[in-house]
Amino acid sequence: MTTLTDMSARKSGAIRSSGASRPTTVLVMSADPTLREGWARSFETVGFRAIRCAGPQSTSCALETRDRCPLHDDADVAFYDHDSVSPELTVRLMTLPRAIPVMLARDRETPDGGHEAVPVQLLDAHTAGVRTAKS
Repeated sequence: MTTLTDMSARKSGAIRSSGASRPTTVLVMSADPTLREGWARSFETVGFRAIRCAGPQSTSCALETRDRCPLHDDADVAFYDHDSVSPELTVRLMTLPRAIPVMLARDRETPDGGHEAVPVQLLDAHTAGVRTAKS
């Protein structure tokens, strides 16, 4: 049930600006440097900010030793290369507390030879399951 509240007592009525808006930040994780860079560029082309991560196969991963990833703290959403995610990393992503949605994605080559992420699964820790994207 939705409850309406009277917020007028707390509002001053003055017009305020929330300041400059920041672009949505996307974390792109792939062990494949070509995919990682291509996905990041495809997000940047449409106005997002991209953070790149090589993943645990290529570098040390905070999720292997800690309960949270500092890159997740700076992102609004994460796209993980399905082929770069080990079963162990999937379990960590599903069981550790996190504040951002994590999508598993596959690559699609663009007509100009670039790469873009195509979401195939949402790792949904809230429902303790994996949701598969409809084809």
